[in-house]
Amino acid sequence: MLRKAQVEEFYVITWTAKKEQIFEMPTGGAAIMRSGPNLLKLARKEQCLMLLTQLRNKFKTDGQIYRVFPNGEVQYLHPKDGVYPEKVNAGRQAVGANDRSIGKNPNPVLIKFTGKLGTYDV
Repeated sequence: MLRKAQVEEFYVITWTAKKEQIFEMPTGGAAIMRSGPNLLKLARKEQCLMLLTQLRNKFKTDGQIYRVFPNGEVQYLHPKDGVYPEKVNAGRQAVGANDRSIGKNPNPVLIKFTGKLGTYDV
């Protein structure tokens, strides 16, 4: 994985810390975050997402994830619209949402052989 980060794309996580603290690294071990802006280069996006979740839960920091391509181009990845997924954003569209309670779901037995794919189509 370390070679992948050198010759292919790699990921960068940035965050701002209120004070100097020790935190757990997603690749194992521990590191010291400095007060103020911090930057960490990792080989996988999943490592950045895990670390960002840990930092947000444990240390209440803000953070961003970027993808850096071999040619030096930088792409902003997370949070895509500036708001973390678990927060409410007035402009965010609901994906795969049904506006009904679980008690209002149709009975699967009644639609089993109707040709519809599943209860989510009704």
